[in-house]
Amino acid sequence: MPNAQIDSQTAHGTTIKPAMKSAFYIGHVFHKRFFPKEHTFTYPLYMNFIDLDEVELLNTKYWWFSSHRWAPLQLKISDYFSNEPTHTSVLTTNAGNFLKNHAIAVANSLGADVSTINRVCVLAQLRCFGIYFSPINFFFLYEGETAKYLIAEVSNTPWNKSHCYLIDLMSPIPTEKAFHVSPFMDLDMEYRWRVKEPTASTEINIENWRQRLLFTASFSATRYEINAKKITAVFLRWPIVSLSIVRAIYWQAFRLCLKRIRYVPYQTNALSSPTTSISKPKTKGKS
Repeated sequence: MPNAQIDSQTAHGTTIKPAMKSAFYIGHVFHKRFFPKEHTFTYPLYMNFIDLDEVELLNTKYWWFSSHRWAPLQLKISDYFSNEPTHTSVLTTNAGNFLKNHAIAVANSLGADVSTINRVCVLAQLRCFGIYFSPINFFFLYEGETAKYLIAEVSNTPWNKSHCYLIDLMSPIPTEKAFHVSPFMDLDMEYRWRVKEPTASTEINIENWRQRLLFTASFSATRYEINAKKITAVFLRWPIVSLSIVRAIYWQAFRLCLKRIRYVPYQTNALSSPTTSISKPKTKGKS
């Protein structure tokens, strides 16, 4: 589907409104553990792709979306960068502008050159019928139409903490794992990223390495325009997507227990402050 804006006129002189950049991405999440025992699963999943400059437009155009009040799909500021202090007046601000500026500030703190960044889009779960849960949120930072950086905000269950990783999409490099996520995997490894920015489709692949490939996770999806037919289909298939994700996580954890995969108590990285959720990625020279 076209992603560029359209600003032309028909033969009758009627202006065609610019195409909305926000969309749904519908596809599958895939996980595979290679060591010490193989464990694989795939689930259908959708994620919301929100151009943060379009939040107020979405507020006025769709009754089922809001960043100001309860709605079937709600963009709530406090659900993102939740371990970061926010200003007391945050509830009165424009949610899109706030999250855009916050994402740029986070990227800057992690070492990104944000001088030319003029657009931020988030690929994530929204609060669905009042319930929010999202294991990972992807903030794409653009220079014009080119995605230059990705902030991956990772959350863990059941500790309810989050951590941000910065990926330079122009030149991605391995990132040391600095945040405890799974109770069946320790910190002594690095992430390797392969990211296809959201256009007609998207694919985000994360590999865990320690001398060899230990684990891989990916989200592969196709873009769908936001309209009444598609939102109806989404709600019918995933009535409350947050609960579906939580159920899947705990079911897979139970299966890992049955396979006698070693339980790893909560760990912190000695190179990172345990009270800071945002820290500059460290890299290793492993192969």
